[in-house]
Amino acid sequence: MVHNAGAVVPGYVPLTLLVALEASAIIGFGFIHSRRRATVRNELELCAHCSRLHKRTNAFALVADAAAVAALAFLVALPFVAAGFESGFSLSSTLLAGSAVAAVMAVAAEGNFLARAAAARIWPRFDWHVEPTRILGGGARYVGIILALYMFRAGYSGAGAVDLGLSSLFGDVGRRLALDLPSTSIIWVAAAILVIAQIVALMSRWLVPLVFNSQPMTLVVRREPHEAR
Repeated sequence: MVHNAGAVVPGYVPLTLLVALEASAIIGFGFIHSRRRATVRNELELCAHCSRLHKRTNAFALVADAAAVAALAFLVALPFVAAGFESGFSLSSTLLAGSAVAAVMAVAAEGNFLARAAAARIWPRFDWHVEPTRILGGGARYVGIILALYMFRAGYSGAGAVDLGLSSLFGDVGRRLALDLPSTSIIWVAAAILVIAQIVALMSRWLVPLVFNSQPMTLVVRREPHEAR
């Protein structure tokens, strides 16, 4: 773990940025989901057993999606924040940072949407639940976990040089970032959040429903409602 005495980024900035993004994403996802539930409450044909189970587990999955979006946005935005402290903030650099975050999120969401479309084509008997929060959250989780696992692998494959993971993720920008930050631990925290979010989402939408005799949330429901055994 890197501790840099000559860092130009104040120690509280990375943590504050991550916490602010996480809080904003969770609140935003909750608001969007609550508004959508009001319009599609009767859209799904669920038995009472599945309805109760999905309502409980979906809260965990929704938080996991939001956490993944925020963590991925943090990893994309942090180099721009460090550059701002190093050379000064400007409107153009702020817009560039926002554009970079939006572009990564758009690519992640598009990839998730295309994967779901292909799956629905292959298995037409299933209805794939397509909500904006799930498309965005799922894309962020899969893109984020690829980055996180790559960073973990690179970081722990070097001869004790943990910052190799940072350099592998950001290249030359990562090496510069390691010098600007007082510690790289916050980046590893964001990577861990992505991994944990993926585990929680998969358990909530697949494992828990199967264990409790329900249909996985990713597949939504068949059009014929069923009763619990």
